[in-house]
Amino acid sequence: MIKVYICDDEQLWIDKAKEIIIGMKAYDNSNFEIHTYRDAKSLIDVMTVRKEYADIVILDIDMPGINGFETAAKIKGACPDVLLLFYTVHEQYVFDSFQFQPFRYIRKENAKRELTLAVDAAIKLIDKQEIKTIVLKTNDDTYKININSIMYFELLNRKCNVYLSDSRVIIVRKSIKDLFNMINDPNFILLHNGAAVNLKYVKKYSSYDVTMNNDTHLIVSRSHIKNVRTAIMNYWGDRI
Repeated sequence: MIKVYICDDEQLWIDKAKEIIIGMKAYDNSNFEIHTYRDAKSLIDVMTVRKEYADIVILDIDMPGINGFETAAKIKGACPDVLLLFYTVHEQYVFDSFQFQPFRYIRKENAKRELTLAVDAAIKLIDKQEIKTIVLKTNDDTYKININSIMYFELLNRKCNVYLSDSRVIIVRKSIKDLFNMINDPNFILLHNGAAVNLKYVKKYSSYDVTMNNDTHLIVSRSHIKNVRTAIMNYWGDRI
């Protein structure tokens, strides 16, 4: 199920986008869960306050009150992996939009062709990444997390603290072993029974610790140091 949010202050363009998506011949209607919003504040509240995720956000740029660029900054902060499609009649905004890392820029006058191609490409990308996402539940919220955004996780005060590349920390009631098995990715390595790291974010290692990209130092146990050193060298060697 692909979750799509459409935000535009004009109902005409919301209806148009929804019609195009539902009418995509390559997909059944049941592939999509579509939510629509007539103002940016409603969308921002859903994604930043209620913490609900979307796979794809189709966002008008020129809206009253909070414009599309301001909205993009807020929702990208809350959901950095969302695929953002800017949806506008103003082609002059295309270069200004790059700072928000949009997946596509859709011109409304060519919506039928461009939106169809964009959504199709987005779905194919999501399908490739789907096995690399996990759902983490805290006491209050539920997060869909791309495992590539996890830097490391460690046990503190009997809870598992998951550190993300965007500086967020998600605290879950899982053991290190359970989370490690849930992720099930060769790029993650245990440092000891209470911590594991994503090799992608390791920048240095010694005989007793590793240093992450954010300069955090994590201790490696004697029983794990050989495996950790080998995993790091193999990972780096594959990328030289």
